[in-house]
Formats: sequence, structure tokens, C-alpha cells
Amino acid sequence: MEFAFRLMKIRNVWIVLLLFIQTVLLAYLSWATSPNRTEIGHLGAAAYFRHTGKFDVFHVNPPLIRIIAGTPVFLFCNPKYNAKTYSPFPEKRCEWSLGNSFITINDVDDIRCYMFLARLVCVPFILLGGYVGFCFASELYGQAAGFVFLILWIFSPSILGWGATICPDVAAASLGIVGLYLFWHWLKNPDWHKTIVAGIFLGLMPLTKITWIIAPPIWFLLWILWTFFNRKKTTNETTKPLFRQFVSIILIGLYILNMGYFFDGSFRLLNQYRFISGALTNHVVTKNSPVESDNRFKDSWLGYVPVPFPAEFVQGIDTQKRDFESGMESFACGVWSDRGWWWYYGYALLLKEPVGVWGLLLIAITITCFGKNRFRYRDEMVILLPMLLIFVFVSSQTGISAHPRYVILILPMLYIFCAKSVKNLPFFFNFSLGVGFTGLFRPFTIRKLCLAMFLIWNVTSSLLVYPYSLSYFNEFVGGTKNGYQYLLGSCIDWGQDEYELRDWFRKHPEAKPLYISYSPSIPLGKLGIQNNGLVPELPKKGCWMIIGVNELYDRKGKYIKYRKIQPVKKVGRSIHVFYILK
Repeated sequence: MEFAFRLMKIRNVWIVLLLFIQTVLLAYLSWATSPNRTEIGHLGAAAYFRHTGKFDVFHVNPPLIRIIAGTPVFLFCNPKYNAKTYSPFPEKRCEWSLGNSFITINDVDDIRCYMFLARLVCVPFILLGGYVGFCFASELYGQAAGFVFLILWIFSPSILGWGATICPDVAAASLGIVGLYLFWHWLKNPDWHKTIVAGIFLGLMPLTKITWIIAPPIWFLLWILWTFFNRKKTTNETTKPLFRQFVSIILIGLYILNMGYFFDGSFRLLNQYRFISGALTNHVVTKNSPVESDNRFKDSWLGYVPVPFPAEFVQGIDTQKRDFESGMESFACGVWSDRGWWWYYGYALLLKEPVGVWGLLLIAITITCFGKNRFRYRDEMVILLPMLLIFVFVSSQTGISAHPRYVILILPMLYIFCAKSVKNLPFFFNFSLGVGFTGLFRPFTIRKLCLAMFLIWNVTSSLLVYPYSLSYFNEFVGGTKNGYQYLLGSCIDWGQDEYELRDWFRKHPEAKPLYISYSPSIPLGKLGIQNNGLVPELPKKGCWMIIGVNELYDRKGKYIKYRKIQPVKKVGRSIHVFYILK
């Protein structure tokens, strides 16, 4: 008993230490990186909500995270606000103009403090996801698996890079794994207390990310399959209470979702909406087609059905759907396309996740297929089925293939399954190699060596790129320096290196004349970066040229001649500095 207590204390100390390390890593990133282009919109929407209490700005992203992120900014600071660029039409996407005006009218140093505060408030969501993921993995595969999950979660470049922003993706992944963990406990031992708690988190999930609208059908499928696998213990007397509890979970979740929007427009009749997507109108939407509002249900009996969701949540789904229908230029594997590809997110994961993750995944799959000890596949289904369905759902939206952060939702489940690689190994499993040289070749020893190698590889690969985690690429493609050949856009440059560009400019007063082609989040002049205009297509002798990686390798090839010139400096991992000698 005393030994078990001491072991638990040691375990808790390690958990706290690892989560503290993650907090430090996220805090530094939150201060060091400039606002990315998506954060600008969230900041503008948060300011708009603070002054109006309305949700009709940036409604393609639910409001929970940005409201929480904006609270300390508007509670403890006094930022300026300008709503002149507001538009009530969803197709205008006025969050970008509101965000840009917020950046323009506030002091640049104040903006840095505002963003730092907003980002810090989001860190507890990530820590919660880490702790619950640890519990989930530990209960499935043992405590060693819990620590493997924590290592993967804490040092993941995607979790670090996007977790140190007010973009909702990592927080949504965290709440998703918390909700799934609570639902799993309800499946194993249902009662009304677990019903209420699971329902609350089911409602919080779509308040962070619209993608979680598929959570209720996934949970329903899990419940049906769980009941089927457990049919020997299920009777008519137990099925009815379970059905009532499951329906209660859905209703509680629906209530929480509506409450998150203050019940604004809840249960509005379907025919009262103004839609713009092709799916909800009678119009064909293409890339260059004009926006036409309509409602295909206005003359149907379905139009008189009340929609049990907040109005802006429904409008957000409609606007997002139109974006996918319109399509967006996409780049992958050296190829440009007017639209995306079904394989894009799998390809992006393969390149953006450390090689150590894929090594652990291979071991986990091997154990699943060939392991001697059969595992409770009913429990494992709770993480594998949602992971696969979410991945398929996101991949099916082929209109846009530009932002791998859309698939961050599956990372907690992926890491938990990877943690299966240490199944049957004890907590702090030892690495004794056996007796003599032949001990190296024992299967169990080889497995332990591979586990150690992949974990060390995972941590080292991530930390070598930190604090440029957003630009991370793994060794499959030769690391971050070669990433531009395979993916562009937010995979490398999303405006996060602008503060470092300012520091470089201050240290190099000799950099004149200076030409810049870069899409900043904060206007360059506001940061004190004076320049002579855009970079000319042909290099000029004696001039300094700064080109962002997305501009350097864009589809039009405007700066193709610069691609053969070795830059004198790379600012961060996304900005190239050239000095033309001849």
C-alpha cells in the first residue's frame, strides 16, 4: 500500500512537471510570435462582440474560444475599437476588416500585450486536454501509455504552434477528447450524473468548432455498437433507461449549444433564413459566381420546421459550405490546383507530424494485428471510430485544401492509439538489454529500443525547430528547410514571424534600398519597417529584397528568378532576405 502511494506521488510529480513544461513552451510562443492572419479576424470578432453582444461576425467559427480569449483584454485593458467596416451580410466576412481596423487604431506594443493575454487564457484548455488524454490512455493501455501520450501531446509541433494562438483548433481538440472520455465512462457505467456531465461537454464541443456538429451522430453510432457488443448483458429493462439517458445527453448538449449563443435565433423557422450556399439554395456555386441569397425550403413544408440551433450557428454552417463549394487555390506536392484533394489532410499529417509519431503508430498497429494478448476492442473502438469518421468528414470537403489545422481534432485520438505501443510495459519501463550481446536481438528488447528511439526522435525533432513550430516539417521531406516544395500557406507562413522581421530590420540599418513582398498581419509601417515598395520581378544590383515564402513560390511565378538565389538570411522559417551583389 505504501509502495503504491509513493508510486502515485511520483506519477503526479511527473504529470505536473510535463504540463509545466508545456505551459512554458506555449507562454514563450505566445509572446514571441506575431498575430497570425486568422487571429486578426478572431480579435476583431471578439471586439465586436464585446461592444454589441452579437454573434454575426466570424460565424463560421463558434464564439466560445474568442469570447474567453478576449475577456482579459477588454476587462483589464482599454483597447480602441472601430466598427465602421461592419457589414450584416455574411458573404462580406467583415471579421477581417474589423480585425484590420483593430490592429490599425491600436498601438503596436499594446497589440502585443493584448494578444499575449488572449493567448494565455487559452492555455488551460490545452492542459486539460493533456491531462484527460493521459487518463484516457492510462485506462486503456496502462500508465506508461499515459506518459507516452503526454510526451506526444506536449511536444507536438502542431499543438505548440496552433496552441499558442487564439485560433480554436487545439482547444476544440482538447474539449473533444474530454467529451469522448466522459462519454466512454457513461458507456461503461451509465448513471444520471455521468449523463449530465457528458451532455454538458457535448454542447461545449460545437461551441469551439463547427466540425463538432458531427459529434452527436458519432456518439449515437458508438452507443449502438457498444450495445451490440454488450448484448449478452443488455435486456429490455436496461435498454429503456439507457435510451432515456442517451437522449438526455443529446438534449443537454443542445441546450448548452443554444445557451452559448444566448438563445439568439434558436428554433427559428427554416424558411426564415437567408442562405448563400448551393446546398441550401437553388443556385450552382462556382469560384467566380456572384453571391445570391435564397432558401430552397421557403416553399416547402420543411420551411415550417423550427431549427433547434442558434441562428448564427446555422448561418455559419451555410457560409462555410459556400466557401468549400467556391473552392480555393491549393498547393501540395509541388502541384497547384483550383480546388483541393481528398488525400490532402492525410498527406499534410504525414509531413507535419514527427517521424516518431509514425514509428509508434506502426508498433501500435502491429500489436493490434499480431499481439498475443487480445484487447478489449469495444473500448478501443471509442477512440478509433471517431478518429476515422472525423478524418473522412474533413477530407471530404475538397473545395479547400490549405489549412492542416482543420484536422487537429483527431490528434488526441491518434496520440492515444500511438501510446498503445507501450502496452504491457510497466510505468517507467526499464531498458535492460538482457544478458550478453544476444539480448539485443530479443523481440521484447528490440521493441523497447524502438520505443525509446521514436520518443526521443519525436521530442528532439520538435524542439530543434521550436519556436518556429508552425513551419515544422519532418525528416521525410528533409525537414523544415524543404517544406515549401510540398506545402505552402498556413503550413509555413501565416504571419507569425513578423516580430522577428522587425528585430532584423532594427539590427540592419544598412539594408537600403529595401523592397518587401510579404503579406503581413500587422502593417509593416506600423512596426517601423520602412521600405521602397514591392520587390521588382528582376533582381536589382545593390538592393535588399525581402520575400515571404508564399510570395516567393506562388502560382504565378512572379519571383521565379529569386528562387535560384541563395538568401543571405531567413527570418524565422517563412521570410527570405536577399542582397543582390551583381
